[in-house]
Amino acid sequence: MAEDVRLTVRLDTDDQAAALLRALHAHSGGATLRAELGGRVAASGSGKLVYLYTDSEASARSAQRVVSELAARDGVQPSFTLERWHHAEEEWEEISEAAAAGAAAPAQEHERLEEQEAADARASGLATWELRIEFSSHRDALAFAERLTREGFTHLVRRWRFLIVGTADEDDAEAWAKRLTAELPPGATVHVEPGAGLAWEFLPQNPFAVFGGLGQ
Repeated sequence: MAEDVRLTVRLDTDDQAAALLRALHAHSGGATLRAELGGRVAASGSGKLVYLYTDSEASARSAQRVVSELAARDGVQPSFTLERWHHAEEEWEEISEAAAAGAAAPAQEHERLEEQEAADARASGLATWELRIEFSSHRDALAFAERLTREGFTHLVRRWRFLIVGTADEDDAEAWAKRLTAELPPGATVHVEPGAGLAWEFLPQNPFAVFGGLGQ
């Protein structure tokens, strides 16, 4: 079962945070980076903070490397905090260096990420358009993703309070957006746009899905 891991990036100014989100939105990673990330990364911002949500600690650390490289181009030195969602306590808990030392061996983690990437590609098919859904809570996002899965909808990836749903074309995306908008819980919003890499095997594009509005 995938984890919920959050990388918080602290910048000195709101403008630096906004610039980083724009850079992530435009960033296209190669096959090696996509393998390291193991799945889509959802990004959002709030003031001087940028949040990146992944499904494992290893992919979050890979995302941190990308952020460091992008920030360095502008002479910016952000600080980072890595956290894991505690399902029982329903709160974020910081991942300590000691905990990181006890993580899975690199070879084992790489193999797991390879399997996850292949599964995502198979599930998403030719997802040339996608819906980006922002929920007001982790609980709402999880429940809605589980509901769509039960209904047989396999073209989706969940990251924290965000759901990325792949579709075949723009008309299909608009139709699903209309239906799902009427069924979403309060506070959730839907955005329709061209696919940004759900089907990496066929469309090797941007692994970062950038969301606006919600932060924590």
